[in-house]
Amino acid sequence: MLRRKPTAIAITSEDIAAFEEARLRKLSEENKHPEQHTKATSNANVDPSDELKPLPGDKARIVRTREERIGISQRG
Repeated sequence: MLRRKPTAIAITSEDIAAFEEARLRKLSEENKHPEQHTKATSNANVDPSDELKPLPGDKARIVRTREERIGISQRG
């Protein structure tokens, strides 16, 4: 596997200002319509590490594709 140097990310004061403006805009919209916000977030009880967990069928699919690439068949 080839290695490369890590990408350096520079955050400028303009980036921070744009982020703060967007965050304040979002907070003000949530304050204007609190009933809509509570409905949207009440269904959002999600484990943040769920993205990192493999799906139940992924391992079987990976094994089959690897065996197919090697040329092993289960018929014989």
